[in-house]
Amino acid sequence: MKQLKLLGISTTLVLAAGCASSPKPATQTAAPTSTQVSKSSQSAESTIEGNIPAGSPFAKIQIGMTQGQVHEILGQPTDTKAYQTGKAWIPFYFGPDTMRTDEFYKGVGSVTYTGAGIGGVHWKVFRAVYNPAEDGFAK
Repeated sequence: MKQLKLLGISTTLVLAAGCASSPKPATQTAAPTSTQVSKSSQSAESTIEGNIPAGSPFAKIQIGMTQGQVHEILGQPTDTKAYQTGKAWIPFYFGPDTMRTDEFYKGVGSVTYTGAGIGGVHWKVFRAVYNPAEDGFAK
């Protein structure tokens, strides 16, 4: 009886391991068709939005740039706001998206950074929104 039970457990483990290692089909995403979204990578939420003029310094901003690189391009922000994401409350989540900070540039737009995790804070551009009507202050 015990041998039969052990055989059943080991068979289940083998089947589970086989299912876990099966290849998943690759998926392709279509290129953005809207003129509002100019660049995207990392995740579906990571975007650079707005009708950015070609000569604008904001056109140089890219997803994944460091906060220092953005400050070299745009200068210091008018105002900032930092907050936790919901991922900060997930037990055993050690990823980089537990904190975010928004920087507001009057007459230019806003840049959102993510990057706080178990290894410390390494701010990287997560989202940027070009908006010439930006008042420059956190809401």
